[in-house]
Amino acid sequence: MTHGDVFGSFGKYGKSFQEKIFQGLLTDKSWAMQMTEVMTPEFFELKYLRFLTDRYFQYFAKYKDFPTLNLLITIVKEDLSQGTDTILRDQIVEFLHRMKTNPDVSDLQYVKDKALDFCKRQAFKSALTKAVELIETEQFDGVVNLMKEAVSVGLPSSIGHDFFNDIQARFNRQRRSTITTGITQLDRRDVLNGGLGKGELGVVVAPTGVGKCVDPNTYVDVKYVGIRIDGRLYKPWDLITTQRGIVYARDVESTDTIL
Repeated sequence: MTHGDVFGSFGKYGKSFQEKIFQGLLTDKSWAMQMTEVMTPEFFELKYLRFLTDRYFQYFAKYKDFPTLNLLITIVKEDLSQGTDTILRDQIVEFLHRMKTNPDVSDLQYVKDKALDFCKRQAFKSALTKAVELIETEQFDGVVNLMKEAVSVGLPSSIGHDFFNDIQARFNRQRRSTITTGITQLDRRDVLNGGLGKGELGVVVAPTGVGKCVDPNTYVDVKYVGIRIDGRLYKPWDLITTQRGIVYARDVESTDTIL
């Protein structure tokens, strides 16, 4: 009995859905890498998809990369050249030819999301089964590690921030327009270099009771442009009641009626 027999398979989704899962493996390497952690070929009900997925994952395990469709065709031809299962061979040839000449990408993202969710649930079920065995032998530390691994598999892989992406832009000088904070020590060149810049967020962090709120010097002199509405001058953040509701002064439109 296979893993797929015990915990279910893609069979309930139908043939077209299963074929699109394999199509997703071929066209999205990042998603395919996620699936290697949670999917086994036995999840496929269709024999030719189990065969193809097995060869696809074997190639990845050996070369740490996925084969292209053309290379996969070559691999399959070599594996089936001496075989006697003509039905399997014909099914694989027909499917790969159909994928190559007339790929159907409709609903592909939905299929990938659904298949990944299914596989992650199967991995969790498998972990629960193993956890029961560990509990019976009082290997509780192993249970914790097992469950941590079960909830983490199938997550997108990332190498972090790519600092080489548009690297030239990182060396372009930008003019920074600042507003002084009024605190000489903060405005120093080696701290804020003149104060807070446009679009920047300044957060004051200090232990309780040191005077963040009561020190008369801890303020930022914010400059703004007043807004004149119906002969009265408003600050941009003033709230004004109009026929369409209460809005900020900066959001008042020329067609608004002030109440």
